[in-house]
Amino acid sequence: MKAQELYQQGLDLARKGQYKESVELLTQAINLNPSFPEAHMVRADAQTLLENLQGAVEDVQKAIDIYRARGQSQIADMLLVPLNSLQNEIKFNQEDQGQPEVEDEPEGK
Repeated sequence: MKAQELYQQGLDLARKGQYKESVELLTQAINLNPSFPEAHMVRADAQTLLENLQGAVEDVQKAIDIYRARGQSQIADMLLVPLNSLQNEIKFNQEDQGQPEVEDEPEGK
């Protein structure tokens, strides 16, 4: 099967909410054609919805790198917004997990 066909099937599954299956097909498409930025972006979306934020960051960064290598810096620059958003969410989650929970003070104190 060709990368484009796998990509289309993965995209269709993502639209149906079948994110895990979508990631599997998109990974196959990327393995066949590593320079397929659209497949990286759809996989990033699916990984975000599966709460694999680090995987999503890696896919968005790869898509940015591909677009820059092709001289499509304007597209690459537009992808910096979702990249920064994912990175900030990861940072927030790490900070949130590192903070001990504050217990409510008992009433009457």
